Amino acid sequence: MASTAVAQDRPADVAEVAPDVELPPPPDGYQAEVVGEVRWEYPRQVSDIAERLQGVYRAEWPRVTAELGGPIDDALIIRIGRNHAEMSALAPTRAPPPDYAAGVAYPHRGLVLLTLTEPSTNEQTDVDAVLVHELSHIALHRAVDGHDVPRWFSEGVAIHQAHERSFERVRTLWGATVGGQLLGFDRLAHDFPRSSSGVNLAYAQSADFVDWLRGRDHGAAKLHDVIRRVREGQSFETALQRTYSASMTRLEIDWHDDLAERFRALPLLFGSGALWVFAAFLIVVAYARRRRKDREKLEEWAQEEREAIAAARALVAVHGVRAGATAGPSPTDPENDDLEVLYVMPPEPGRHAGVPVIVHDGRSHTLH
Repeated sequence: MASTAVAQDRPADVAEVAPDVELPPPPDGYQAEVVGEVRWEYPRQVSDIAERLQGVYRAEWPRVTAELGGPIDDALIIRIGRNHAEMSALAPTRAPPPDYAAGVAYPHRGLVLLTLTEPSTNEQTDVDAVLVHELSHIALHRAVDGHDVPRWFSEGVAIHQAHERSFERVRTLWGATVGGQLLGFDRLAHDFPRSSSGVNLAYAQSADFVDWLRGRDHGAAKLHDVIRRVREGQSFETALQRTYSASMTRLEIDWHDDLAERFRALPLLFGSGALWVFAAFLIVVAYARRRRKDREKLEEWAQEEREAIAAARALVAVHGVRAGATAGPSPTDPENDDLEVLYVMPPEPGRHAGVPVIVHDGRSHTLH
């Protein structure tokens, strides 16, 4: 009997299920294709995208596994949904993808789920990068032979291997550094944040710390050594300490110092007001967005005004009066060159209430 799936109780693009958990059958209109050791399942309508992703897999899987120390078992199932609902229907029972995820990996099951549209915006997903990110999670799980590694390490490696570059992550990390709100990696190892803001900072820290480790002397080789030690049965903390001859606490302090120095160096690189310029840039971006919305609103009002003018002219025409509108003849309309300027006044109270009034040559005329 297949084992029952056990969902993680934290938001993640990595979920834990038993290796033999049964998967729901794909819905009607899906096709299955086995290429090498990978089973692909996707809607027939997106076969061109599936073919492109197969090319991404062929190019990226060897690189991903090489960066983790060498050849890794490549038996996989990759299921593609057109939207988040379809992706969720393809997931193991009781282990659905988180609401925000454009992809999710199930390393114990060798399963990757992808959606072609972003859950929150319905915009097209950067599905190539998402695929590499999820492949990294599975490859790392296999590279350490299923032994535990901290969530922050897995995410940092995946972000690095997918070549993800996010201005939002830089902004988040900068704000947390300046504001003294960085999260401790011990906390991230045991209690990855659930809120969207906390998750954003956790991802930003994870990516930067892994990049920082890789940037040290013999960084790539040392990460290989950490992975090898974990695969051989050492705990991640022990593997890290023996590889770098420093505790996780010492490494974290050094990273904090380096992070502060990097942000402090901005004024030296770009001028004394660099941090303020950076903040001003964010304000300018927000202002540009605001201006765009304002232009859209002005255009909406202009359209309403044009419709009102047209309605007023039609109303006047019914009573046989040739007239312009409150703003006078339109300079772009050659038929208005000799029109008189009239004003459509709001209805007056009293016996003419509700009846529009035309003012012409100083005299008022009601339309009735």
